[in-house]
Amino acid sequence: MKNRRKTRIVPVPVIQEQIRKEEVSIFKELGRYLLDVSKLVIGGAVITTVLQLNSDKYVVIAAAISLAIIFFMLGFGVLIFKKK
Repeated sequence: MKNRRKTRIVPVPVIQEQIRKEEVSIFKELGRYLLDVSKLVIGGAVITTVLQLNSDKYVVIAAAISLAIIFFMLGFGVLIFKKK
């Protein structure tokens, strides 16, 4: 058996303000991500209708718009009502 050195784990002091800033940045990134997803849903619907991959264009566009609105509202809500 190999000789293993015993290591001590020393906790690093963490400032609460840094933790709060990280939480805020996580919520900010989540909000931006949801806004980007809403744009991608609309783009996917437009490409699908242009390439005529689906026979019912209006259902695809209506579903994409409703899904994009949901993602937009979630993303905007996360950006506005982030933890303080």
